Amino acid sequence: MALLPFPCCNIRGRRMVALAMISRMGSKGAAARFSTSFVPSSSSRPLRLHHHHNNNIIDMQQRVSSCCRTSPFNSTANNNTASTSVRHFSMENNENIQDDDMLPNKTGDRNGLIRYQILANDGHPLRLYSRSPTTDRSSSIMNNNNNNNNKRSILLLHGRTWSSQPVFDLRTSDTDEKQQSTLQSLAELGFDAYALDFRGFGETPRDDEGGYTTPNRCVEDVKCAIDWIARRHDENYDSENGDNDDTTNTLNTNTAESSIAVSTKPALLGWSQGALVAQMYAQKYGPSTLSDLVLFGTIYDPRVIYPRKPLFDESGRLISGGKDAVKPPAPEVLNTVAASLEDFTLPGTICDEAALEFSSVALAVDTIKAAWDELHEFNVCNPALIHVPTLVIVGAQDPYVQWDAQRELFERLGHEDKSMCVLPACDHAAH
Repeated sequence: MALLPFPCCNIRGRRMVALAMISRMGSKGAAARFSTSFVPSSSSRPLRLHHHHNNNIIDMQQRVSSCCRTSPFNSTANNNTASTSVRHFSMENNENIQDDDMLPNKTGDRNGLIRYQILANDGHPLRLYSRSPTTDRSSSIMNNNNNNNNKRSILLLHGRTWSSQPVFDLRTSDTDEKQQSTLQSLAELGFDAYALDFRGFGETPRDDEGGYTTPNRCVEDVKCAIDWIARRHDENYDSENGDNDDTTNTLNTNTAESSIAVSTKPALLGWSQGALVAQMYAQKYGPSTLSDLVLFGTIYDPRVIYPRKPLFDESGRLISGGKDAVKPPAPEVLNTVAASLEDFTLPGTICDEAALEFSSVALAVDTIKAAWDELHEFNVCNPALIHVPTLVIVGAQDPYVQWDAQRELFERLGHEDKSMCVLPACDHAAH
């Protein structure tokens, strides 16, 4: 039995951590089994946000502006000159990056953040992040031996607006003593944890064709990341065995549920809209590539049907619905301080220092909003098609979820090994 931590939030001076217990002995000896518990930490009482949300936003805007340099940028979306406050990070001593990495480094070293560049199946570069443990606890807590190829791994997917660095690597100190970074917490427990930037987010450039981010493209990029992680942890992994069926992305072993297959299949966690991408991936590539699935703050709702865009523009030109469609260039719209803080809706759930750091990092790496398109592709989400052990995590006061939809999601999951964790006094934010 091992523990997978999800640092969630500070509640009136106590840090609530949802611990998802992963057992290697699930159904048929292969699937991981989830259960949950809550453990308060002894962290000191945090500074509380103001009770009035609008006043809080104004106050935070002033505080971010006072400690960060302002960079003007021309927005082509509204032809107005706008500005946003971003932190200028040091680019010195960037040792944790590949020599042949051609992707931008927007935040410097960040106390040892490890960067990887991988290529998608269309040749587009993608950014992955990870962190190394600062202690030797990793060799004893999660793993039976010191063989790195047998360590459990997990891939984290961010949401609609903000990329992986602010969402999964928030830290207000060099040593992360408050355990705010999910990447660092997972590393300390012995997991090889990775976080992916979708196209147009963070340090992954926009798509070459139009600059849009689409659900199907995200799913295929996740597959490339999963393949890369699995190969990194098992030299026998075969990502070319099959296409869109039960043999796709299997391990090159005699049985799909051998001990080697289980230990090297990554788990997949998606937060918010990233949970929809994770669900689509699990439906398409399923148990042949994943050990477990975690849907955190998912916005899944079976009553929501995303409409298709019109096929033609006013001139009769095909702009959607086929390979010959010519989309207009993706708009470039600035993100704002207010937008970077809008997910924090409950007083006391995050201290001012952490909110300020989130905003600074978010505006540094996601200065321009990603341009989502083809959202109707999310309409294929169907919990009955998920056949991997699944954990659903939701904040009890998440304003973006519908509880009847959460219940239906959980009840319709296609795998009997499932659990649902409700985080008390928590909102939508991933911290």
